Amino acid sequence: MTFTQLALLDLWRRPARSLLTAAAIAIGIAAIVSLTSISWGFEASWQRANDLRGTDLIVTRRASENALPAAFRTDDAQARLAALPEVAEVAGLLSEMLGVDDLPPMFVFGWAQGSFLWRHLELLEGRWPLDDAEPAVVLGSLAAGLLRKHPGDEVTIEGVKLRVVGLCRSEALVENGAVLMSLGQAQRLNDKPGKVNILNLKLRPGVGEAGAESVRQAVQQSFTGFSAITSTQLVQQNALVRITKAMSAATILIAGLVGALGVFNTMLMSVSERTREIGVLLAIGWRRSRVIGLVLIESMALSLMGGIAGVLLGVLGVTVLEHHALLRGKINGVFTPELFAAALGLAVVLGLLGGLHPAWRASRLSPAAALRHE
Repeated sequence: MTFTQLALLDLWRRPARSLLTAAAIAIGIAAIVSLTSISWGFEASWQRANDLRGTDLIVTRRASENALPAAFRTDDAQARLAALPEVAEVAGLLSEMLGVDDLPPMFVFGWAQGSFLWRHLELLEGRWPLDDAEPAVVLGSLAAGLLRKHPGDEVTIEGVKLRVVGLCRSEALVENGAVLMSLGQAQRLNDKPGKVNILNLKLRPGVGEAGAESVRQAVQQSFTGFSAITSTQLVQQNALVRITKAMSAATILIAGLVGALGVFNTMLMSVSERTREIGVLLAIGWRRSRVIGLVLIESMALSLMGGIAGVLLGVLGVTVLEHHALLRGKINGVFTPELFAAALGLAVVLGLLGGLHPAWRASRLSPAAALRHE
């Protein structure tokens, strides 16, 4: 029997305790994997949407760190920005989370009519809204499935009935699960005439980073309280992104503490129950370092089993949430080999930390006293 087989046999001899400890670790690792993947997916989805729209810079309030930037009046800002030599197009956007029919709130986007924001979408059925005056919406493919609507049907948004004129598909999940309409219609619906959350700037080809920096400086100097940032910066300062990241970090801390304490308790009890056995091993010539290695291998193997189960449970949990009616089209887990490796690595580290003191205690036993232990 090899050294590793002996360690695993010791775990197998106490199946109930080993399974309970592994389960505790699995739950912690599952929470870490699921929250981290959702956090990454939420950030990636918004980033993907901005990139697909062709937005180079975004003008928004400097202190805006909400889930959706605060709405502001454009007044003459749009014309002044469009007059900058580096800017090719300016398009306003108004976003809100609103109740649609009897479903929980979903994203409702109002985009400037005929702007570059619409060009990346694939029209599956019907047509686009004709103008700002038409009370019409286009549904993302996921939103259409949730609402069970087709072109010609009506949807009720915050008590206002609007006709579905088209269905579209985007490579960004957040847009597939959204309701799209003209900017003017969104402003009337939200009682925010002339207001937008952000102004999307599309720069002229070839202006490069120097041109983008020139636009940033112009916005800073000419528009008090506003800044021109990249879509990446906007996503990073998004409150929902920050909250999910903070929750993920807190979960890692709590799960790590609980997991390490669970392994510590299990291995300490195991060492106590096997005092005579460890005494025999020391008496027949085992080095104390070998005893430490035996206990640490047990603790890390126990944690690794919990880690593997936790990764699988986390993936399953996120998959279930993605297809739940309340969250479908709103979250998208991102799973990478790096995430799985980090989760399993954390599980092994927890086993190492939880087993250090029991291993040291086992190695310090006196063979004579251990053999007399009852």
